[in-house]
Amino acid sequence: MKSLFAVLLIVCSVGSFFGQEPAPVVQHVTRERTFHVLHYRLAVTVDFPSKSCIGVMDVRLMPLRPVFDEVKLDAADLGIKSVTLDKKNLEYHTVDETLFVKLDRAYGLQDTLDLQVSYSAIAPKKGLYFVSPDSGYPQKEYEAWTQGEPDENHFWFPCYDFPNDKATSEMIVTVREGYTAISNGALMDVKPDAAHHLVTYHWYEGKPHSSYLISLVAGKYDEVKDSWGTVPLSYYVLPYQKADALRSFGDTPKMIEFYSNKIGYVYPWEKYAQTVVEDFIYGGEENVSATTLNDATIHDARAHLDYTSEGLVAHELAHMWWGDLLTCRDWSQSWLNEGFASFFQNQFTYFHDGHDDGAYENMESQTTSRNVDSGDKRRPTVCSRFAHPNDLFDSHIYAKGTVILNMLKDILGEELFWKSINYYAHKFAFQNVETNDFKIAIEEATGYNLGWFFDEWLYKAGYPEFEVRSDWNQSGRSLNLSVRQTQKIDSLTGVFSMPVNVEIWENDIPRTEKIWVSKAEETFSFRADQKPQLVIFDKGSRVLKRLTFLKPLDECAYQLLHADEGVDRYAAIDEMAWAADSAVVTDALRKAAVDDPFWEVRRGAVFALGDVKKTDVSELLENSYGDRDARVRAAAVTALGNYHSPQALSTLKHAFDQDSSYSVAAAALGALVKADSLHLKEYCAEALVRSSRGEIIRSTALRILSKVGDDASLNTIFANTRYGVETNIRIQCINILASKWGQRDDIFQSLLSLLHDPSFYVRRAVMGALGRLGNEKAIEPLKYSMEHEPDSRLANDARDAIDKIQKAHTDQHR
Repeated sequence: MKSLFAVLLIVCSVGSFFGQEPAPVVQHVTRERTFHVLHYRLAVTVDFPSKSCIGVMDVRLMPLRPVFDEVKLDAADLGIKSVTLDKKNLEYHTVDETLFVKLDRAYGLQDTLDLQVSYSAIAPKKGLYFVSPDSGYPQKEYEAWTQGEPDENHFWFPCYDFPNDKATSEMIVTVREGYTAISNGALMDVKPDAAHHLVTYHWYEGKPHSSYLISLVAGKYDEVKDSWGTVPLSYYVLPYQKADALRSFGDTPKMIEFYSNKIGYVYPWEKYAQTVVEDFIYGGEENVSATTLNDATIHDARAHLDYTSEGLVAHELAHMWWGDLLTCRDWSQSWLNEGFASFFQNQFTYFHDGHDDGAYENMESQTTSRNVDSGDKRRPTVCSRFAHPNDLFDSHIYAKGTVILNMLKDILGEELFWKSINYYAHKFAFQNVETNDFKIAIEEATGYNLGWFFDEWLYKAGYPEFEVRSDWNQSGRSLNLSVRQTQKIDSLTGVFSMPVNVEIWENDIPRTEKIWVSKAEETFSFRADQKPQLVIFDKGSRVLKRLTFLKPLDECAYQLLHADEGVDRYAAIDEMAWAADSAVVTDALRKAAVDDPFWEVRRGAVFALGDVKKTDVSELLENSYGDRDARVRAAAVTALGNYHSPQALSTLKHAFDQDSSYSVAAAALGALVKADSLHLKEYCAEALVRSSRGEIIRSTALRILSKVGDDASLNTIFANTRYGVETNIRIQCINILASKWGQRDDIFQSLLSLLHDPSFYVRRAVMGALGRLGNEKAIEPLKYSMEHEPDSRLANDARDAIDKIQKAHTDQHR
């Protein structure tokens, strides 16, 4: 077997060699430390034109070895100018991404060392990113922002770049006059230097945190001030975004209050800042006390009818506890950061938007979790085999983490679950944690040993696939419920043990029976004096599963009109939508579309009614267009596209021209060209000059033109791929070109050229498009991207595209 040192050497170097192929999947272990960092002090000057920072990093550390004569810091592509200890120059050298510093003598466990590194970071490959105006986007402002997670901060300052060490930190940042620099902790001082047109900001974070959470953002920001009790809140936005800032961030105090009360641990940091940046490569990043967010979260009042920042803001804020206060010891445990943040985001939805919205959000997380558990993507939630930590940041930890914690809450009950969360937070505050720490915390708080649950849902993969059948025994006055688990049993997935709530309706009165499913096949019996009107297996869809439970249409209709849980009513629509023309189904859908209190049920009913062929439901769809919820209105106008009456056309034109919602206007455009195809190009021409959030209206018009497929449409779509066009539009047009005209050599060559586009998102889109095209000529350009993309996600995308092309070629020649 390999020595532990050899294994750690592999772990530390995974994904680190820029210009090499992505590292192979290996078994990871928690990185060993030879020292503990007490404090980082960064003094840097940010220069926008040269895309660089020059700085001095002071690190105070304590040896963890009795004979300590060398310090190894993570440092990638940095220009190291000097390393000193107590003002004495030390010998140093760099190998790959490590700075080796030879100490002047051997130190021991009782010593404390103050090391100082003078360095420069010139146009870093990652970690520190610069935004600047250019010929394509002259309206952009100069910005600089950092992204440290999972291991990118050592590309712009020397540090111990692994999550299993925590230190305090301070940031002293000098920027141009007129610019603001935001970092972690409390603002200690702002010093202008009028003579040199500079200003220096001094931030201090006095509570320990992992190094990847250290951040810096600099730009021409306006600060919108808020507060939660004595905690100052700041929302940093560009001047033109200021009027819309509170639309995105105004619920932050309410969220902090909710989390502090639920967790039982008061918000732990000196402040909370939220800063929006351009060209951010994630939705948000939870830097300690100073979250960075994609500027797409800022939106106008009209967009607010379709979109809310609530989920993103709630998720990143939850990280101030889960990820920042308690931090995963290594990245295999990253669900303890992301799964918890997603779960608390979901809990805020329950609290703020109501039970039905929260349950539906959880059900969507179940769907996402099932979708990702297939083929070579199958893996446990806690997974130590990966090439790069970024490979773990997918629905296995976000969506599935939400579902797992919701199931755990159902098993323990509200009181014991929240007692466990409180105990866990207090026991491990400002420490690193792994999954077993959470399991033991539950044990100590409640007495329950939930090893079976952690084994099923965290250390293994898969989910139960239930086949359920109900039979009423008239003579015995009983209901028999047979339950089979049909999932494939393998090393990752076994037979699941799980409590499940079964709801039984008799005489329009429901009752809930709890059963414990634990065998591959078993039957449960319940008292039933008459044939139940409805049986729901897993009331409220609380268990991650795939369910086959065939019911007659009248029972499905009864479920739609009577079930207490919105997700159960919605599930009824899904079960009977195939029979939308049945009188009993159509009647139930009509009632639900108008009367159901949950918007998603109304929307689902409207969509299902759009498939009705035997009955004219246009009048009902007209009425649904008057729904208070824009999402229901969008469904109504989509369905109205199947009708060609003057009234339907009039409604669609009104929706396209005057509806307050961007999404409804876009849906109306799609319906209009079906109902009035003669004027298709006129409608699209009008849409192409309309702005909307995410360019949803223009994107719809371009999709429609692609179906026309003439040269004029091609020219319009091709023109919208150029650098300088809004990114969402460019991505849409790339996908259209690939799917409609990708076999043309000139289009194919244009797509290849976009592999070198400055936009992260455009490069990602074109990699996916090339993979779908299956043209072998793309393999070599994709290999170049795979070997030279600094972001492991893009390297993986290039590799996936190559795999798809090679598979398509193999299949073609079989």
